[in-house]
Amino acid sequence: MRRTGARIGAALAASAMLAGGLGVAASPASAQPTGLSFYTANFGAEVAHVDAPTGECTPLPATAAGHIGWSGFTDVVLYRTTDCTGYATHTGTLRTYEAGKYLSYRAY
Repeated sequence: MRRTGARIGAALAASAMLAGGLGVAASPASAQPTGLSFYTANFGAEVAHVDAPTGECTPLPATAAGHIGWSGFTDVVLYRTTDCTGYATHTGTLRTYEAGKYLSYRAY
């Protein structure tokens, strides 16, 4: 009788874990990061976030040392000037760089 009870208990525990796992896997897509985020070195802390690309010249945070374009972005162009002039460095949506090297950006 104890074996039957132990088997039933194990089956119930396995069912509960499976149901819980399926609930996490079915979480809504809105829970995923969106937009463009700038981070400090080694992606330690987020220093700025942009919801949607505008293509306008924007100052880059002085401590930014990397970025991730989560959604809606195809390219982030970095400049060593404050007014987005001069040599343009196309970086895509995932890149690290030396903090302070670039002063402005355009996101598309």
